[in-house]
Amino acid sequence: MNLRLILLQGQADNMEKMNNDKGFDIFSQIVKFIIKYFKWVMLFAVVLIVLSGVFQVESNEVAVVLRFGRLLGNTPEKQIRNPGLHFSLPFFIDEVIKVPVQIVHEREIITHYAESGKPISSNIESNGYLLTGDNNIVLIKAMVKYTIGNAVQYALYSSDTGKVIDGIVSGELTRHVVCMDIDSVLTIGRAQLSSEILKKSQIIFDELKTGVKVISIELIEIVPPAETKNYFEEVISASVNKETAIQRAKEHAGNSLIGTQIWAANIKGEAINKQTEWLNKAHVEMAEFNGLYDQYVRDPQIILTGNFRQRITELLGRTGRTVIISERGQPPFIVLP
Repeated sequence: MNLRLILLQGQADNMEKMNNDKGFDIFSQIVKFIIKYFKWVMLFAVVLIVLSGVFQVESNEVAVVLRFGRLLGNTPEKQIRNPGLHFSLPFFIDEVIKVPVQIVHEREIITHYAESGKPISSNIESNGYLLTGDNNIVLIKAMVKYTIGNAVQYALYSSDTGKVIDGIVSGELTRHVVCMDIDSVLTIGRAQLSSEILKKSQIIFDELKTGVKVISIELIEIVPPAETKNYFEEVISASVNKETAIQRAKEHAGNSLIGTQIWAANIKGEAINKQTEWLNKAHVEMAEFNGLYDQYVRDPQIILTGNFRQRITELLGRTGRTVIISERGQPPFIVLP
């Protein structure tokens, strides 16, 4: 019995030794394979690393290169990579940042806006509102259009351009609206508000070196909160009626002025005609007087007698009767009605 156990134990030891020798042979073969093709693997890895530094800059963009986090190039011309094929060191040394400078970007500013019909949220961070100078509440949605004016500044300092634009434009909206009354915000002051926000926002963008160049800021929608919508509509309607009344008054004033000018021109024309008529009559009478005076100088008696008869004829002619007048030493003359 003991002999049999000894034999079985020996067989087991031999089997284990054979298995160990077989496993060692397989491992040896793997090691030999790796050593044999290691140089090819290394060569392939080197090629991949080298090719990782080749990059293409498209026609609507430029690129800047950071080497170990530091901008590569001493002058703006050397810092900017223009459209085309370029080479840099592997990715773990150089970082290539592409900047789309020829694209007009758009971003909606809804920090102070809520969809129509929805009440204002108690959480002001979700949809804040704006308070005007006359203590009215208004919600504004704006659209910002911008380009990248300075690619280097944009690549280095703008980690999250969207949030920066939201914060700056929202802040300027708050600062300007609080100085205006609600009528101005809704009507005549709307264009000026957009212009002022654009100008002030651009100053801040430049001070922060964001590289952002704002093209336009459009106030897409200015609406009241749902709780005050009816009152706002009444205000807008009143503003429209006011402008309509002012326009009609201006038209009426213009028409009245034209009518007055025509009436004045007619009176002036009549006065000029009367003046001309009276002057002509005066000239005629003056000529008659001068003629009579010349005759009077030559023979006063004839002029006195003739003038006397003329006056008597005019006076008696009004009576409607025939009158015969006889002067001493003179032949009589008859005055007919």
